[in-house]
Amino acid sequence: MTVPNITRLAVVGAGRIAHDHVRAANELPDVEIVAVVDPDRDAARRLADLSGAGLTAVSIDELPDGVDGAILCSPTRVHAEQARTLVTRGIGVMVEKPLSDDLGEATALLALAERCKVTLMPAQVLRHLPLIDPIREVLASGRFGSPVQAIERRLVDRADNFPWWRELPAFLISHWGSHSVDLICHLFADEARRVVCEADSVRSDFGVIDDFSLLVRFHSGLRMTSSMSFSSRVKVHDLVLIGTGATVTLDCYRSVAVDGETVCEGEETEILAAGFRRQLRAFVDRLCSGSSASNDDVLSSLRVLAAAEHSAREGTIKRLVD
Repeated sequence: MTVPNITRLAVVGAGRIAHDHVRAANELPDVEIVAVVDPDRDAARRLADLSGAGLTAVSIDELPDGVDGAILCSPTRVHAEQARTLVTRGIGVMVEKPLSDDLGEATALLALAERCKVTLMPAQVLRHLPLIDPIREVLASGRFGSPVQAIERRLVDRADNFPWWRELPAFLISHWGSHSVDLICHLFADEARRVVCEADSVRSDFGVIDDFSLLVRFHSGLRMTSSMSFSSRVKVHDLVLIGTGATVTLDCYRSVAVDGETVCEGEETEILAAGFRRQLRAFVDRLCSGSSASNDDVLSSLRVLAAAEHSAREGTIKRLVD
C-alpha cells in the first residue's frame, strides 16, 4: 500500500470559518493540520482539539520550519501583513476573502508571491461547489451563448452586530458581495467597465452598510446586478445567469437548473462541505506542484469590489475600463 505524502498545514485564526476548513482537512488523507494560531489561546486550543494539531501559538512568528502551507482565517485588516510574512518565508497561503481591504496592497501581495514562486490562493468557496460544474459545462459547450445578465439576490433577516464590523464599514460589499462578483469574473473571464452601488445602514448599531444594490457593466456587455439586505423577512439566495442561448439558475447552495430543468442538486450542508474539501484539494495540489499561477481574475473581482465601495461612499459611477 502506497502511503501518500503528507502536506502539513497551519490554520491562522480560530473563528467560525476556520472550523469549516479544518473539517475539510480532516477528510483529506494526505493533509495534516499541525498548528493553530490565534491570539486567543483558548480558541486556538479548541480548534487544535478538532484538527489534531500538536501546536498552538499566538503569532505566526511561532510557526516552525516544515510547515508547507497556511490557511489564513484571521481578520481582514491583518491579511496582507500575515500573508506577506508567510510568503516571504516560502510558506504557501490560502487567504479567506477578501485578500485585503486595500486593492493596492492586494496587487503588491500577488506580485510578491509570483516573484517568490510561492502559492497564494484566495479562498472563494463558491467557485468550488459541485453545483458550479454543470454551469462550466454549459458555458464551455457554447449552449449558453453570449452573456446578457447576471442577477443575484441575497436577502436575510439579521440584526446581530459584531464589533469587528466597525473596522470594515462596507463589509457587506467586500465580504458577502465578493462571492458572486468573484464567480462572475472567474466564469466569464471578464473585466468591469462601470460600477455603481447604492447602499444604506438600516439596522446596524454601528452604522455599517447592511443593505445595498450593485450594478456592474462588463467589457463584453454583460450586466450584473446584486441586491443584498439584512432586513428581509424572507430568506433568499439565488443567482440567475441569462445568455442568448440558455438561462442558468443557481439556488445557493442547493441546486442548479438550465432552462428550468434541474441538472444538479443536494443537501445544503453537504454541498458546502464538498466545496470546502474541493477548495482545499485545489490549494494542496498547487502547493505540491509549486504553482504560483496567475490570479488575474482575483484582481478583476477586487477591482469591482473596491469600485463598489467607492461608488457607495461617494455616490458616483466608477469607470474602470474604457
